[in-house]
Amino acid sequence: MIKEHARFQLEASKLGRNIVFQVTVYAKTRRRKTSLHAETQCSDPYHFVIQFVIKDCDSTEEIIERFAHQLRHRGFKPERMRGWEEQSWAPWTDVPEDSQSVA
Repeated sequence: MIKEHARFQLEASKLGRNIVFQVTVYAKTRRRKTSLHAETQCSDPYHFVIQFVIKDCDSTEEIIERFAHQLRHRGFKPERMRGWEEQSWAPWTDVPEDSQSVA
């Protein structure tokens, strides 16, 4: 069964443009094990659509780390982020630095 688990926005810059990604995190339960999945997409002047897919994470923090790592790998600079809490967006906070443990 798949249910919505969380939602966050992450602002990143590339080629002088700021893009706000809205990411929905889903909890997927199989055989009593729950894993988190997320995906989003955008376009830039050189690519029609760029998709970002994150699978099999244990926490929302791990999703954010892996998403920020994918953004950096594709030339984006993650700037700030905020989460969806109780029917409104939380204040913007800085994105955590990239760690070497993220694959």
